[in-house]
Amino acid sequence: MNKSIALSVLALVSMSLLVLTGTANAGQNSVEKRQKDTEMMAAASAICKTFTGAPKVSINQEGNIVVFQGSNQGDHMYNEGYTLCNTGSPARYSNSFGDSGFGAASCNCVGNTCKVTRNTTDGKMSLVQELSKPTNFDRSFNIKMTVKNLTGANINSVILRRLATVDINSAIDEWHDATRDSVSAWGTKADAIPFAVKLRHITKSPTTTVSEAKVVSFNNTSCNPPDQAIAGPVFGDFDSTVQYNLGTLGPNASKSVSVQYLRD
Repeated sequence: MNKSIALSVLALVSMSLLVLTGTANAGQNSVEKRQKDTEMMAAASAICKTFTGAPKVSINQEGNIVVFQGSNQGDHMYNEGYTLCNTGSPARYSNSFGDSGFGAASCNCVGNTCKVTRNTTDGKMSLVQELSKPTNFDRSFNIKMTVKNLTGANINSVILRRLATVDINSAIDEWHDATRDSVSAWGTKADAIPFAVKLRHITKSPTTTVSEAKVVSFNNTSCNPPDQAIAGPVFGDFDSTVQYNLGTLGPNASKSVSVQYLRD
């Protein structure tokens, strides 16, 4: 083999090793980033209450679920929260990473029910969450959300979303799909994570409120994100959401919706 050919082969081998090393490091960095994010989120807000049983559920002061763990299972909830929008205002949101557009929250619990109250920073609306776990061994967790207009004028095109990044047993990628009223994330026996978590619509008042369950991109806190699973189940790092188009809120009027998290 002449010298020029030998040098070319050596260069190709070196480039291949560099690409492989970079790919491996990218995967490792992704996992390390999740670990760092989790540590950051744990320190971001105080825990308001931990509901025991299956699943074990912990909520923070803002009403975000920070732990959702089944019996003999790992934690399934990486990021959880809500988005509130209306015409003329940027999206307000609160999740495990932080929030924007909301004032301070109060969290008060009696028995297995906690009430979290907070106003938007512009003083136009309030959001009251009632978070409850029926029994220590019930597989569900219920959240009622009530939005109230605090002004004397109409507030138009109000949208409320509940959202979650479900990581089955802390795995980053899993299967996702949505029906009209519910969205599910699940692992498989082949992946050694044969568990599932569902977020579903329960009630809405008034009943004419338009709602939709969707699979959306990771950590998407926008007002009306597109459904990533419109053509069928998708595999990867996605969010679950149920979106409520509340429409117009009249002066001092309020509208309520309820969602539920279920584990298998």
